[in-house]
Amino acid sequence: MITIKAFNRGLVCRGFKYEIGKTYTMPRENVEICKNGFHASANFDISETINYYSVSEDTEYAIVDVDIVDKNRDKVVGNKIKVIKKIIDLDELIKYDKTGRWIYFYAKDIPDANIQKLQNAIIEKEAEWIYYFARYIPNANIKKLEDVIIEKDKEGKWTYYFAKDFPNANIQKLQNAVLEKDKTGEWCYRFARDISNANIQKLQNAVIKKDIEGVWVYYFAKDIPNANIQKLQDTIIKKDKEGRWCFYFTRDFKDVNAQKFQNTIIEKDKTGEWCYHFAKYIPNANIQKLQNAVIKKDKTGTWIHCFTEIIKDTDKRKI
Repeated sequence: MITIKAFNRGLVCRGFKYEIGKTYTMPRENVEICKNGFHASANFDISETINYYSVSEDTEYAIVDVDIVDKNRDKVVGNKIKVIKKIIDLDELIKYDKTGRWIYFYAKDIPDANIQKLQNAIIEKEAEWIYYFARYIPNANIKKLEDVIIEKDKEGKWTYYFAKDFPNANIQKLQNAVLEKDKTGEWCYRFARDISNANIQKLQNAVIKKDIEGVWVYYFAKDIPNANIQKLQDTIIKKDKEGRWCFYFTRDFKDVNAQKFQNTIIEKDKTGEWCYHFAKYIPNANIQKLQNAVIKKDKTGTWIHCFTEIIKDTDKRKI
């Protein structure tokens, strides 16, 4: 396998000095990943080498050919390696960065790095490292990187962080991107919670539409001033798949329809856990109905036991 390998200065790895053009071997049975053998990047990605070699003026890189014995997420190990060529040119090193992580650390940690060249390179990479470049690299072009984040971000996460961390960011533009790209409702919720001048109504509607379980609907109701609690309550009842968020909603909000939530939990709880919690923590819960539900749903006896030990007014003899 042709890939890239990092070394200490002088093409030294673990005290052994390699030479360009030479091939090195060891018995295959002696190879053990992370312990013994010839290691290199698993995906021909210079960013993977950062886990083992910091980006510094003392780190060198080479193209190698490894006979693979084993591999994990970010490295391969073999019993045979040939060092094909040393990589010196920055443009070539950049070419082997698949994510932008190496480019970011090079800009951050190498004195007198060419920030303009590195910025031009990182805008072709992943949104995460574009965000970090914008935030931590002096003289980065924030406006240009904001536009790239909006284009590259696939889920709204880094767009949200950009809006949160840059005072002069275009909030309206970033909000529109989050509304479009967020798939779960999480980043719309976080945007509404943390960004001044966010459009709460739009973000609430998006959370209601995108959230498939009710988790972000619950947090929206809990954390966002002026949220429409009635509308979010109805959404929780509809979307909650196991009763968890119905229980939390009933516990944490006054003036909700506890009867309606209890009926939903009895219907949707698969294990008895949320019927038990409802009985324990919700005033005026129907203990008899919840007890019957726990008896029916609990296959392990865990929640039946908890019901017996903790809930007042339980018919222990029935359990």
